Amino acid sequence: MRILHLNEHLDWKGGVEVYLLSLLPELEARGHEVLVGYSEGRAELATHAFQLTELSSAQRADVRSGYSAAQSAIERYRPDLVHVHQTHNQGVIHACFERIPTIIHGHDYRYLCPASSFFYRRSETICQRAAGPACFAVTLARHCLTPRPRYALPYYQRVRWAHRQHECFAHVVAPSESCRLRFLQAGFDAGRVTTLPYFCPIPARVRPRPLPEPQTLLFIGRISPNKGGRYFVEALARLPESVRGVMVGNFDAASRESVARLASAVGCASRLDLRPWAGREEVSRAFQQASVFVFPSIWPETLGIVGLEALATGVPAVASDVGGVREWLKEGETGYLVPPKDSAAIADRAARLLTDPGLNHRLGQQGIDLIRGRFSTDYHLGRLIDLYEALV
Repeated sequence: MRILHLNEHLDWKGGVEVYLLSLLPELEARGHEVLVGYSEGRAELATHAFQLTELSSAQRADVRSGYSAAQSAIERYRPDLVHVHQTHNQGVIHACFERIPTIIHGHDYRYLCPASSFFYRRSETICQRAAGPACFAVTLARHCLTPRPRYALPYYQRVRWAHRQHECFAHVVAPSESCRLRFLQAGFDAGRVTTLPYFCPIPARVRPRPLPEPQTLLFIGRISPNKGGRYFVEALARLPESVRGVMVGNFDAASRESVARLASAVGCASRLDLRPWAGREEVSRAFQQASVFVFPSIWPETLGIVGLEALATGVPAVASDVGGVREWLKEGETGYLVPPKDSAAIADRAARLLTDPGLNHRLGQQGIDLIRGRFSTDYHLGRLIDLYEALV
């Protein structure tokens, strides 16, 4: 089978890209031919890749040119199926589903929410509304959608288009049941929306890693308000001086200064290490050196693939109870769930795991067992390929 994957970025940029770049060789190893269309990134990361610059734009002119560019790509490469990951350009998707079966992957909520996130930035709370004209009024008070009309209107039009055209999508893949329910609430056909969690992109250990010294809390993620890095820093400050923190993310000069200033204000700057995005080997090393993984996100995560990597290493997690996190964070089994924005609760649960090596080891082993079962590569690929074959 020849499968065309479409995604804005082709690089080790975030969870979606980690999933995609881990998926491609697995499909090829199972005898499938894989093509990737991307807007920005590195073509050498895929066996067969071509640039489709319109993928990252929702502007009207780019929607028209994206339709034509996708049409030409399909005629040139003749895939049997298209798997759309992330694009703002509905013209590209329209050209695909007019010609061949097209799967939409719900890595975020861009086909359901104009802001793609169901997240109010001003109040740092989760939106439960259905998309509609009121989104423009709501964003003035709660700051979810960008206030710039040049972007806000195309993003809103993308969602309305998806609502009108959803019966044209061959299938929707949702990384969690929580994400699937969002699609159903928006009117998508339950028979064409499947929950399929990501597979873990790193091999699961047989036994948890040895407990590291010094004791270390780890955060890996984008440095943006909805990822809750602030609450990681505040939780670290509540723990003993012997506990250090490591944050790995897409730091720029401004965000690094902001986090460092917060750490100084709460009194933990001397034991907080801020690191830039790392290669896959460095990420694995960071997990090996972690006592507890903290996932303080405050938006409705569709899953949280980095949490799978923590469990695969045998690192128990403390995570916000949001979105699809419950798929992998089993309360008292693989870690602890805490309310969003509650740094005191994060510190309390982390302290339990830091002061009880037996508990840390037991929850770490149960995390490994979960990954080796429900989140294994074979399980995921088997179900995904079955879906591909049924549609083709």
